[in-house]
Amino acid sequence: MAGRREQRARRLTRRVAAAETGQRLVEALQGWLASELGEPVPMARVRALVSAGGVRVNGDVARAPGRPLRRGEHVQALVEPERLQARARVLDRRFTLSAEHVLFDDGIVLAVDKPPGLPTHATADLSRPSLVGHVESYLRARGTPVTPAVHQRLDRDTSGVVLFGIDARANAGLAKAFSERRAEKTYLAITAAPKRSPPGRFRIEAAVGAAARGREGVRIGGKGAQAAATDVLVREVLKGALLVAVRPLTGRRHQVRAHLAHAGLPILGDPVYGLPLSDRPAASRAAARPSVPRLMLHAWRLALPHPITGKPLVIESPIPADFADVLAALRSVAGG
Repeated sequence: MAGRREQRARRLTRRVAAAETGQRLVEALQGWLASELGEPVPMARVRALVSAGGVRVNGDVARAPGRPLRRGEHVQALVEPERLQARARVLDRRFTLSAEHVLFDDGIVLAVDKPPGLPTHATADLSRPSLVGHVESYLRARGTPVTPAVHQRLDRDTSGVVLFGIDARANAGLAKAFSERRAEKTYLAITAAPKRSPPGRFRIEAAVGAAARGREGVRIGGKGAQAAATDVLVREVLKGALLVAVRPLTGRRHQVRAHLAHAGLPILGDPVYGLPLSDRPAASRAAARPSVPRLMLHAWRLALPHPITGKPLVIESPIPADFADVLAALRSVAGG
């Protein structure tokens, strides 16, 4: 048993930088683990790792999560990704890519309808599935053993269109379309309603930057934040909720989620930027009545020039069943 456990474990080694001096061990470790594993790690699991004696500082076991770090200290942690990512594993959905999930395929580009609960890219835990891995398997099975190039990504719990280049000739055109903002992405989101009804169409302009060390996601403003803009169209007003179409004009990480929350319209089911029920306006609490199984964000439409022909290419993904169910429940509440 001990031998098998040692084979599954991974050793993380870091030296404390000057900028990290004074930071608590557990906070620094959470940031390092997220970087190493490719996704956030719950603070409770990091604390448990420290308390269990899985972390050493300068060779000595450190069991105090709040221990302040000093510049130059040597930190080692023996981690098992399957334990730290246990919650993510449970939430990962079983999925087999088949022709019914293909939205567009001309041998140059391949557009796939990504289900929620599946990471786009492979994580540090290679046993976990990813959309890229499924696409590689799909292409091999049909006799096209190429490495797909992906120029966009969706969060694990976001559903919808993801476009891959499956011919090397497509890569330059796809990269240009996304970098020059010629690729128009439109999302659908179900959000909590703000205290005051927003205009039917508006733009959110707020710089997006990295979150403080030890925290998940991104933050609005702060040192190093980059300009970001998002157009929002209110498609339907519901009881305590809104259905909105969102078009990010820039491509910052978590931009849509962070911008909507900043505007007082947190997406239902968002574990990072959503508001606790007690903090929502009273009128929006009705939005909590339906069961919300995941982040209610769907990459509905992608429009861009074809990377070879230059002709307009428009790809749409049908609204998934769980999104439609929440929408139907909210409409039934509104209908009273």
